[in-house]
Amino acid sequence: MNTFLSAEQEAVRQTYLTFANEQIAPIARDLESHKSCLKEFLQNLGQKGYLGIAVPREYGGQGLSFVFCALFAEAVGMVEPGLGLSLANHYAVIEVLKRYGTETQQSRYLPLLARGEALGTTAFSEEKAGTDFRAVTSTVTKQADGFVLNGKKTWVINGEFAGLALVLAGAGADENNQLSLLLVDCTDKAQKCSGDAGRLGLKSAYLNTVEFKDQKLSQEANISHAKDASDVIAMYSMDVAKVIMASAAVGLNFAAMNEALEHARTREQFGTPIGQFQGIQWKLADMGTEGEAARLHVMRAAWSLENEPESFSKNAAMCKWFAAKVARQHSGEALQVMGAAGLMEDNKVEKLYRDAKAMEICLGTSEAQKMQLVDLLEI
Repeated sequence: MNTFLSAEQEAVRQTYLTFANEQIAPIARDLESHKSCLKEFLQNLGQKGYLGIAVPREYGGQGLSFVFCALFAEAVGMVEPGLGLSLANHYAVIEVLKRYGTETQQSRYLPLLARGEALGTTAFSEEKAGTDFRAVTSTVTKQADGFVLNGKKTWVINGEFAGLALVLAGAGADENNQLSLLLVDCTDKAQKCSGDAGRLGLKSAYLNTVEFKDQKLSQEANISHAKDASDVIAMYSMDVAKVIMASAAVGLNFAAMNEALEHARTREQFGTPIGQFQGIQWKLADMGTEGEAARLHVMRAAWSLENEPESFSKNAAMCKWFAAKVARQHSGEALQVMGAAGLMEDNKVEKLYRDAKAMEICLGTSEAQKMQLVDLLEI
């Protein structure tokens, strides 16, 4: 692959950066504190076309490649990384529908997702089923006219206002808990949803627990196609989400670097800007070099989704692990450059440091990525 962006991609990337700086940065703190309504903000993104970047034109999207989704997530990550978590889940549902959905499912849901009239989410995790999502205890019972879903899901991103959820459930112990993957229309309020859970970082995204109680679903809700296919589809959706989260991590790293660089230029100690000290210079050099390496990892993963699908899962695990590590390590170094000023709650780097640590855990821990790589590389 060509590791450099085309002229078209670079031009679009610049429009993404401009949009993020002008439209998102001014309200980033309000989004984090929920003073600004995230649902309305995401719907506005849909109206502007940013939620349907990779949705085919015939379904109301822009018809661009997945690389553009990654570029948009990086731009967003530079100003409000928590939005990357929201985008990751939304884009994951879109890509699953594109690859595995029936024509009926695609024509029904993709236009809604592209316009932001429905926001997508995934509901895989439970109290005792996280990385091992096959341990789910939620159940789906087949009936003559469809299915009945029961169970409680944790870590449902934007579950409070999602319009379409990709839900993983089992058939119960009597049938060896064979998994099913279901498209659940969340406008049917047969669910009970908790409020947003307080946490360390990525606070602009809503994090909910959602309980499904005797929710009736039609036959068309099933997106599984063969025995155990739901495992493959669930992993695919997770891989898509990882790439978007990694993209936001790349943006976060460069945002932290820019803050540290500006501080190093203007902060004086011992009669000279601290950026003249080699100890500070080397930190900044590391931030830039490893940030670019993380970006290349992400671009390769995003490119491989459509051009080298056999290596997509490997590339997704690699870029998520590496980009999150770089973001956490170098946002910490940026905070070190800032000194005591970086510890203050109104300092951007303090926030970026919290967000970066959460990135090493959300959508699969760094350890889980290494476990996946051990299997894929047949170590």
